Amino acid sequence: MKSVSKYNYTDYTEKYGRIMQFNKNKQEPIHRWYPFVEGYSKEFIKSIIEENRTKNIKCCLEPFSGSGTTALELQNLGIKCYSFEINPLMYLIGKVKLETKYTYKRACFWFEDIKQTRFQLNDIDLNSVFPTLYQSNKREKWNYDETVGQAIKKLDIAINTIDENIYKELYKIALAAILLDVSNLYRNGKCLSYKKNWADIKLTEQDVFAKFDKKVTDEILTDIKNSSKIREKITQRNKNLLFNSDSRFSINEKVKDNSIDLVITSPPYLNSRDYTDTYMLELKTLGFTKDNVQIQNLRKQTFRSHVQVHWQDNSTVGNGLLKSTLCKLNKSAKSFDVWNPSIIDMVRLYFVDMETLFTELYKKIRKGGKIYFNVSNSAYFNVEIKTLDICASIAESVGFSVLEIRKARYLKTSPQQREHIDKLLEGVIVLEKR
Repeated sequence: MKSVSKYNYTDYTEKYGRIMQFNKNKQEPIHRWYPFVEGYSKEFIKSIIEENRTKNIKCCLEPFSGSGTTALELQNLGIKCYSFEINPLMYLIGKVKLETKYTYKRACFWFEDIKQTRFQLNDIDLNSVFPTLYQSNKREKWNYDETVGQAIKKLDIAINTIDENIYKELYKIALAAILLDVSNLYRNGKCLSYKKNWADIKLTEQDVFAKFDKKVTDEILTDIKNSSKIREKITQRNKNLLFNSDSRFSINEKVKDNSIDLVITSPPYLNSRDYTDTYMLELKTLGFTKDNVQIQNLRKQTFRSHVQVHWQDNSTVGNGLLKSTLCKLNKSAKSFDVWNPSIIDMVRLYFVDMETLFTELYKKIRKGGKIYFNVSNSAYFNVEIKTLDICASIAESVGFSVLEIRKARYLKTSPQQREHIDKLLEGVIVLEKR
């Protein structure tokens, strides 16, 4: 017998199903500079602003910036937006996209400089603290063939000689955007996997340079040239309001109480995915993480939605729905060969982090302010975790009113769960501080 939610669920699948994915941004100027995997489209942001057009929205907050979609679209609409992102790659992507001072002339100048510098460089030592990053006789598999690694290193060195920081960062992201294509890897759901024919792919140095040049000429230079008049009219600059920090513990320092009109966000889903892994290739290749210690430290600062860290924390949330869910998980797990013993701890601590976040948001949002909170239900051990309902009830206990939960779309479950739970609801919780 299915449990009945006490919250008002409304069907937005027809509207949100088309705009809740970042894929729609992949052909959009500036948004397309980096092929982000997660997140929603700019149309989702616009739909919320249009919905609240009579509310005089002046200041927003995005606790999980990702590639910066929310802050960028709000900047284009003249709306102030504080945003936070712990991943250093994502933080830099957001900075680059929010920059308004690019000129086509200077961007072209530095592009030509990169092309000249890379051809002046001799072969470079490919030693790395990450043993599988570059081709080696000591390894059966590697992320980059030697020729590809040399080309990437030359581009990286050339980019780092740029003495105008906004262009150095711009071209760093252009390089990051092609790394997966020229590597032996592809993004496979939660992680990176080797391409089936990776050993047969033989790219030359010129192939790598050509791919970088195409990215720059077709997208970055084109977008900078075509957006010059738009950027001249921008009055709100959100770049300086983007922080490379953990929103759970830094919102209080950066944002005044009762100052936020609107929050639009999508936190990490409770899917045991460490988003650090998703972008590990870029983090390692371009020096965002120098060694495994830094990688582990980054993992420890992320929302506890994954099991890459064995969390030493016995905290919990006094929430009835969560308590009953944890009981079901503990009981059901006894019938499974548990692939990771930290899964139930992860579920418990995920909602501890949710309570921390909602408590901070409640202090920062003014009366009448709203939150649009995009998240998905989950499943482990054939137990569905009603993430939408649990988050809503935690937000309610903090002081928010739950206006509705909007059904956005249905996601497939993992093969292990599919026999008992065939799909999971992704939705948008709409909250208000009254």
